[in-house]
Amino acid sequence: MKDGTGLSALASAASEGGEGGHEALVRVLWPNAYRIAWSILGEREAAEDAAQAACAAICTKLATLSDTRAFVGWAYRIIVSHARDLARARRRLRLREALGYDEATDASTHDDPTVRLDLETAISRLPEPLRLALELHYFVGLTSREVGTALGVPAATVRFRLMLARRRLRPLLCDSTASPTTLEVTS
Repeated sequence: MKDGTGLSALASAASEGGEGGHEALVRVLWPNAYRIAWSILGEREAAEDAAQAACAAICTKLATLSDTRAFVGWAYRIIVSHARDLARARRRLRLREALGYDEATDASTHDDPTVRLDLETAISRLPEPLRLALELHYFVGLTSREVGTALGVPAATVRFRLMLARRRLRPLLCDSTASPTTLEVTS
């Protein structure tokens, strides 16, 4: 039952609350979910985690799907999204482990100790909404969606705040003689 019609029929049965509907749907969806996740992540355990999370999300969100004929594309988009999210989170974690927060906050713009700029101080000068988005995303490792949930704002707002934070930090990290007022909030 690998064709789209069969999956759509299973999705329809599962969304109507048929006994064992979700289980049957996941049983058929699992091999491809795992294969897709593995192709993105390249690691067995991570692929299993992503495929499992994606299947759970599919079952949870199935009631929101208005047309089960669109199930196949919708479900695989969820699978790809979960695998990519996990891949990004793993990259951020490896980067944080390689650098460490303490080492990242000791970064300077020049080798000359007289012109060092403390990253932690620069971040602390950011307005709270930008600083929180930056900390949660880069140092805690949350996705923009997770940061948005934590802060009670849409993911697009988080991405905008991250862009603003990077833009305000860039001059300070590239040129230690930059004025601290470039970080101040403009009214």
